Amino acid sequence: MVFALLGVHQNKINNVLSTIRGLGDKYVNKVHLVYGEYDIIAEIKAHNPETSTNILKTLRETEGVNTLKTYVVSDQLTDEGLNILPPEQQW
Repeated sequence: MVFALLGVHQNKINNVLSTIRGLGDKYVNKVHLVYGEYDIIAEIKAHNPETSTNILKTLRETEGVNTLKTYVVSDQLTDEGLNILPPEQQW
């Protein structure tokens, strides 16, 4: 999974959200609208490096995206006791 933090020109948020929706559930887990340095945080399902690169390139080239910062998840924790999930259950 990759977290994509997007800084978006305020009058283009709907355009960016439309692009993210267009990626579909296969590639997008959740989308959060946030206040602060970034405007949107998208949880991207990175099935492989090539796919994640293409998705991030699409986001970066979307009209209205000013900045894009990414974080690749190394381990995912469960809700019960913050246990690390085995790799086969992480996505």
